[in-house]
Amino acid sequence: MPLSKLLNFKRRYKMHISDNSERVGKILQFMSLIISLITIFSICYYNGFYLTKETTLIIHILIYSSLLFYVIKYLISLLYSLRWRIYLKETRIEAIILGFFLINFIIIQIFDIQIGVNYNSSFSGYYILFIQIYFLFVSSLELAKVSGFLTKFNLSPPGMMLLSFLTLILVGTLLLLMPRMTTNGISFIDALFTSTSACCVTGLSVINTGTDFTMRGQVIIMILIQLGGLSILSFASFFASFFSTSQKTLKQQYFVKDFLSANKTSETSVMIRQIIISTLIIEATGVGLLFINWQTTGAFTSDGEAFYYALFHTISAYNNAGFSLWNANFMDQIVLHSYFPQIIIMILIFLGGIGFFVLSDFFSPDAIRERKRFKWKQLMPCTKIVLQTSLIIILLGSLLFFILEYNYSLSDKNSIPEKIVSSLFQTISARTAGFNLVNMSIISTPTLIIIMLIMFIGASPGSTAGGIKTTTAFVIFKSVIATIRGRKHIEFQKKTIPFELVDKSYSITLMSIVIIFLSVFSLTIFEPTMGFINLLFETISAFATCGLSTGCTPNLSDPAKGILIFDMFIGRVGTLTFAFALSKRIKESQHIYPSTYFMVG
Repeated sequence: MPLSKLLNFKRRYKMHISDNSERVGKILQFMSLIISLITIFSICYYNGFYLTKETTLIIHILIYSSLLFYVIKYLISLLYSLRWRIYLKETRIEAIILGFFLINFIIIQIFDIQIGVNYNSSFSGYYILFIQIYFLFVSSLELAKVSGFLTKFNLSPPGMMLLSFLTLILVGTLLLLMPRMTTNGISFIDALFTSTSACCVTGLSVINTGTDFTMRGQVIIMILIQLGGLSILSFASFFASFFSTSQKTLKQQYFVKDFLSANKTSETSVMIRQIIISTLIIEATGVGLLFINWQTTGAFTSDGEAFYYALFHTISAYNNAGFSLWNANFMDQIVLHSYFPQIIIMILIFLGGIGFFVLSDFFSPDAIRERKRFKWKQLMPCTKIVLQTSLIIILLGSLLFFILEYNYSLSDKNSIPEKIVSSLFQTISARTAGFNLVNMSIISTPTLIIIMLIMFIGASPGSTAGGIKTTTAFVIFKSVIATIRGRKHIEFQKKTIPFELVDKSYSITLMSIVIIFLSVFSLTIFEPTMGFINLLFETISAFATCGLSTGCTPNLSDPAKGILIFDMFIGRVGTLTFAFALSKRIKESQHIYPSTYFMVG
C-alpha cells in the first residue's frame, strides 16, 4: 500500500511538472528580472549616495532578501526539473556561488548574535561587497536573456550593437552623476562625455580622472572601459554560456556569428570564451608586472594603492582607452623616466590593438602546434596584413617622430635611448591608446599631421581600437598600386582580394572623411577662437577613439562636446555598422544594365 501511494505521488508529481514547468519558469524569470533590477538599483544607491543609518539598513535588507529569493528560485527550478542530475550538472557554478553566499550569510548572522555586532560591522560590509560582485554576474546573465529575447524582434546585428552601446553609455552617465562618484559634482554633459569616452575606449576627458572623480567614480570608469572595449554583449554571452541551461536559438547563434565575424555558428561560444579568457590572462599578467615594479618604487602610500593603479592602467592600456589617474598622464614622475612600465604599457596597447583573431592565430597553442606539424600551414592572410602594416606604421612613425621632435617635445629627455623609447611609446599610443609621454601642446605642426594620419588609420579589426583599421588602409593602398600598374585584380601572396572588400574599404574611408569634415566644420562654428589644427586634431582623436589632445578638450562648449560625443560613438561602432543599422537592405535585382564609361580624375 505505501509503495502504491509513492508511485501514485510520483506519477502525479511528473504530470504536474509536465503541465506547469513552462509557466513556472516564465514567472520565475520575470520575477528574477524585477528582483535583479531592484537589487542593482539598491547597490547603485548604496554606493552612489550619502545614506542615513535607516536607509543603509533598508538596502541591506533588500540585498539579503534578494539572496533568499535566488536560493528559493534555484530550489524551485530544481524541483520543476525532471532530470535533477543533469540540471545540477548544468548549473553547478550557480549552485556553488549561491551556496557560498548562503553559508556566509548564516555564519555572519550567528557570529553577529554571539558578539553583538550590528549591521554596520566590517563583516557585514565585506559581505555586501561580495554580494555586489555576485550581482554583477546575475545582471550579466539577465542581460544575456534579454538580448536573447530581443532577437525575436527584427533587430539586425548592427542595430543590436548600437543599442548595446547606447544603453551602456546611458547607464554609465547616470552612475557618474551620483554624488559619491565625484569630489565636487559633475554636469550632465560632462558625465555623458566621460561615459561615452570610457565606453568607446577613447580617453578624452573634460575633467580630471584622478582628482575630480572619487575612487568609486574611477571604478565605474574602469568597468565601462572593460565592458566597452570587449562589448557588453560579449560579456553577457560569456556568462550565459556558463549559467544558462537552455541552448541558444538558431537566430541567436547567427546574431553572435555576425557580431563576431565568425565563420561558423558553432564557433561562436568557443570564440567568446577564448576572447574573454585570453583578455583576463593578459590583463592579469600586466597587473602583476606593473604592481611588482611600482611596489618597489616607494612612490605609493601602500601596496593596495600600487595594485589599484596597476589594475586601472592595465585595463586602460589593453583596451586602448588612454585614461590615466595621474594629472599629467604618463608624464608623471613615477613613470616619466622609468622604462619598465612604459614597455609593459606599450605591449598591452599593441596586443589590444592587433585584434583577438590575430592573437589567436599567432599565439594560440593549437595554431602553433598545427604550424609545427604541417609545414605548409601558414598564418592567415589577415594576420600577415595586420602584423606587417602595424610594424611599418609603428617603425616609420617612431622614426619621423624622433626626427621632427628631437629639439621640441623630446628636448627634456635625458638621453638618446630615452628619446627613442618616448618616440616609440608615443607612436604606439597614437594608434588609438591616447597616453602621452610628451607635452602634446608643444608638438610641432608636422608631427601633429603625422599623428593625425596614424590616428585615422588606427589599429586592427576585431580589436578594442578605432580608426578605419590597418586592413582597410592596406586594401586601399594595394588598390591604388594595382590601378597605377593597370591591373584588374588586387593580389596578396597568391591570393586575390575580392572587389567586395575593396568597395567596403573605400566606403569606410569616404564616410569617415565626410564625418570628420562635417564635425570640424561644426566645431569651427561653435569654437571660432580655437585654432583649426587643434579642432581637427580633437575631432580625429575622438573619431578614431584615440584620446590624445592638445589640451583644449576641457575648454570646449557644450555643443562642441556633443559633437565629439557623436564622433566617439560613431568611431567605436564603425561607420558601416552605423549606416547598416539606420538603413534598410534592398534586395538586389538579378538583371545587369550595360556598362558605360566616362572621364574621372
